[in-house]
Amino acid sequence: MTLRELPHRHAARILRLNLDASETLWLRALGLAEGAAVEVLRAGLLGGPLQVRVGGHVAFAIDRAVAGAIDVEPAP
Repeated sequence: MTLRELPHRHAARILRLNLDASETLWLRALGLAEGAAVEVLRAGLLGGPLQVRVGGHVAFAIDRAVAGAIDVEPAP
């Protein structure tokens, strides 16, 4: 499952970032790294960005295409 497919307000753990090196570095700097806890808070209208929370503290928006390249597994 990808972060884009994760239902809103459901906790998950990041498994893999399937992006190029520069995007991966950028996301890791924001805390979106393998093993991090993440949840989708809300989605922008008309295919807009997703607001995500990482580690229970930091929230920001990412493009849906980027979210579609992040593999996650639902938290138990």
